[in-house]
Amino acid sequence: MSDRWTLVPLGENAALPHGSGADRVLGQSDLVLIDTGGSLHEYHSAVTRTFILPDSRAPDEYLGYWFAVYAAQTAALNAAKEGAATSRVDEAARKVLAEHGLGQYFTHRLGHGIGLEDHEAPYLRGGSADIIKTGNAFSNEPGVYIEGKVCKVGIHLEDCFYINQDGHAVYLTSGVGGQAFDPLHP
Repeated sequence: MSDRWTLVPLGENAALPHGSGADRVLGQSDLVLIDTGGSLHEYHSAVTRTFILPDSRAPDEYLGYWFAVYAAQTAALNAAKEGAATSRVDEAARKVLAEHGLGQYFTHRLGHGIGLEDHEAPYLRGGSADIIKTGNAFSNEPGVYIEGKVCKVGIHLEDCFYINQDGHAVYLTSGVGGQAFDPLHP
C-alpha cells in the first residue's frame, strides 16, 4: 500500500468536514473520527469511522446522530444500482438526514467515483445527470457537522462500493468487516 494518509479529529474538531488539528486530550464524552486511505496497485480507496470508546459517556443525542448517518449511508447504498442517476443516490441519503432533522448539517456531496484517482467522476451529488454503470466504484460518505455554542460534533461514515455484474452495489469491504455496525463496533 502507498500514498497512505490519515485524519483524526476529536470531539468538536470533527465538526468541520475535514477536521482541524489541536493539542487536546480525548474527553469522556468525545467521539473519535478516523478518516484514512491510500492506494494499492495504483487504485485508491478510503474509509471513515466515527466511534466511541467503551468507557466513553457520549451524549445520547450524539448516538442518535450516529444512527441517522448510518441510516443515510444504508439508504444510499440501497439506491445505488446500474441505471440509476447519481443524484438519486445523493437524494436518498439527504432524505433520511432531513427526516431526522439533520439535513442542514450535511454540507457536502455524498460521494465520488474512486479508482485511479482519489476523487473522480462520476460524483454522487444533487443535480448530477450521470448514470451509474456496472463496474463503477464510489465512496459513500454521508456526514453531519454541527457547530454551535451548545453542541459541536461531527459524524462521518465512509465506505467504498462498486456496482457488480448484477447491477447491485457491494461494499469493497464486504467479507472483511463491511459497514460499521454501531458506534462501539466501527
